[in-house]
Amino acid sequence: MKYQVLAETYAAIERTTSRLQMTARLADLFRATPKADIARVVYLTQGKLYPDFEGIEIGVAEKSAVRAVAQATGVKEEVVARRLGREGDLGTVAEALRANRARTRPVLTVDQVHEALDRAAHASGSGAQTTRLAAIAALLKRAAPLEARYLVRTVTGKLRLGAGDMTVLDALADVYGGGREARHDVERAYNLTSDLGFVAERIARGGLAALRKISVVVGKPIRPMLAERLGDPHEILQKLGGRCIAEFKYDGERLQIHRQGTDVQIYSRRLERISTQYPDVVDLVHRHLRARRAIIEGEVVAVDPDSGDLRSFQELMPRRRKYRIAEAAREIPTALFAFDALYLDGRDLTREPYARRRAALQRAITPTDRFRLATSREVSDPEALQEFFEEAIQEGCEGLMCKASGGIYRAGARGWLWIKFKREYRSEMSEPVDLVVVGAFHGRGRRAGAYGALLMAAYDPQGDRFSTVCKCGSGFSDKDLAGLPRRLKPYMRKGPDPRVSSRLKPDVWCSPGLVLEIVGAEITLSPVHTAGWDRFRKGSGLAIRFPRFTGRYRDDKGPEDATPVAEIAAMYRRRLRRTA
Repeated sequence: MKYQVLAETYAAIERTTSRLQMTARLADLFRATPKADIARVVYLTQGKLYPDFEGIEIGVAEKSAVRAVAQATGVKEEVVARRLGREGDLGTVAEALRANRARTRPVLTVDQVHEALDRAAHASGSGAQTTRLAAIAALLKRAAPLEARYLVRTVTGKLRLGAGDMTVLDALADVYGGGREARHDVERAYNLTSDLGFVAERIARGGLAALRKISVVVGKPIRPMLAERLGDPHEILQKLGGRCIAEFKYDGERLQIHRQGTDVQIYSRRLERISTQYPDVVDLVHRHLRARRAIIEGEVVAVDPDSGDLRSFQELMPRRRKYRIAEAAREIPTALFAFDALYLDGRDLTREPYARRRAALQRAITPTDRFRLATSREVSDPEALQEFFEEAIQEGCEGLMCKASGGIYRAGARGWLWIKFKREYRSEMSEPVDLVVVGAFHGRGRRAGAYGALLMAAYDPQGDRFSTVCKCGSGFSDKDLAGLPRRLKPYMRKGPDPRVSSRLKPDVWCSPGLVLEIVGAEITLSPVHTAGWDRFRKGSGLAIRFPRFTGRYRDDKGPEDATPVAEIAAMYRRRLRRTA
């Protein structure tokens, strides 16, 4: 299949902000794609070569990509760099420089592009950078101008078409499933495997029948089940049918652990492979998990080496490093509290009720001080739930996770089968929410030359949109402000991302990516912000009043893991009930 077909589709998607039109363009692309190429086409459309959990990235910085463009076009590096400074997009610079130059070889195919970029991504050793740039420059020499635009954006990690994973799923359902009614099956397969290319190939070759046979696969992380939030034990029990299994909610990092014999892989909440960062957890699993093939979930928590007391999430974060890992493991020992079993020795447990999953997990673990089940209690009385909550706080936890004992594991979904009950939820808006940066405003006065405020958005999974909910400029330290340009640079773009719904125009637009923890005074109606637009009053959305950054960057969360708009609306609804 010609790569030019992909480039033309990407250009068409770029010209529209309509999700329906994006879906239609992708559907046309998938119809034109041979089944043998469909997985690679899907990965390239995501701006990657493989699913994220494989951890394989091309890894070319923009400065290095300038050199590749210069090599491919015969233009001096400084000339390319100057044009990049003026235009702000190396992809369009490469397109313009290729416009008057002939191809050196026949047209590019999808296979050739993927294979060349794969070689670049796997280059290692002292000459890796030279090998990588040579491979990219060779592709660009063969590229038509439009192809050059998207090749450069792909290798620099800036493809960002605005067509999210959910849009790809809709297009696959349309083409191979017979219509939108197949979306549920397509999404379930994706939630169980976190691999869009794998799902696309299965449905393209075998239709819905093949897709429905997909179950959990050891080595392919499952998109995590998510929880709603409430602060009233009466309301929690009412939502859960009068009875629940309440577990300590530890202040650590959620892990999904896959074991295949002697091979143990650990994935973060964002489904990144982080096994090398927690060698002590790998060792605990080897020694104390009896199942030889397993997928379990747990919370890893920093532990005081002297007292054994649990430490905070912030004190755990230095463990997320690439170097001096053994030293970090000695300085910051951890404990693993397992809370769910999704697969054990050939048995897919995701459709089993939670009480049965937990019992299976208990049988599979030889408990120790550093690896055991999360402390839990079955409760049916609000006072007992409140008492257990206070016990969790005394033990250094954030609060409780309350779960329906009969609830299945709804991969990738948020619902009322799991409910967080945390200390800060007891008051109006003292609970933090996780919001996505979609824009930035230049600072003034003391903040001149830096960003003064960020435009923050909540996620609306129904429309696969990010809707603004506040403009936050408080709570940032001088160190935070100095580091914001570096943190935001990978996400900056010329105009609004197609998935962002905003009535405000920031000085700098950002693609959804960076997640921050924000707290505020209350939720109010707003004629400016778009979260929950028209839901409570025509011409109004919801906004967080007096928002403040807590200092916590949620690097463990992807943008789609941010607080959903429905939860912001629920907070506002509870406020209305209290003031009625």
